[in-house]
Amino acid sequence: MVSIERIVFLLQKELILEWRNKSLLASMLIYVIGASFIVYFAFQGRVEFQVWSAMFWIIIMFSAVNILGKSFDKEVNNQYYYIRSVIPPLELIFSKLIYNTGLLVLFELIIYLEMALFFGIEIEKQGLFFLTLLLGGIGFSNLFTLFSTITARTGNAVLLSVLGFPLILPLLLLILRLTGLSEINDITLGDQNLNLASVAVLDIITWLLSVVLFPYLWNE
Repeated sequence: MVSIERIVFLLQKELILEWRNKSLLASMLIYVIGASFIVYFAFQGRVEFQVWSAMFWIIIMFSAVNILGKSFDKEVNNQYYYIRSVIPPLELIFSKLIYNTGLLVLFELIIYLEMALFFGIEIEKQGLFFLTLLLGGIGFSNLFTLFSTITARTGNAVLLSVLGFPLILPLLLLILRLTGLSEINDITLGDQNLNLASVAVLDIITWLLSVVLFPYLWNE
């Protein structure tokens, strides 16, 4: 039986630990600002929307790798047996997925604000664009949280890139497609909804994959 109270407690614990140790957040902010400035300097602030979109999601993807790639390092290195004995695996993975999704979406908004400021990009369909950010953040969080479990338990960081690329590619292509549609006024509603439904289905599949596989990986 999954306890909502314990999930909320784990989320609070993650927030407190993240606030006490600000090195990851600070380093990621520096990375995001630096990457945005390098792109701006390289293109002299003048890029087409397709190039802007590609650079935008590249920065987000590498941010997701750095932010979520070590989600379970603390639990595995120091408190693994204690946490495994007191917290059911489903509650742990639910709390991690919720926290990681919120954190990644926050960084997506920061990256968007910075790159929109640098390049003066204006999105025609902002509702579609921000929905794409949310769905993309959920998908990235589901996949990289699961990969973090695998790499933490095996101690092999190479698995993150080997396993991650084939699974992340379809999601990334759909997200890029949706981002491009957010800049077009005369798209059909069917085309828009088809791509949104495809990303939503991928998010559900990756969520189920994380929830189903995590207990076996965690207790192995």
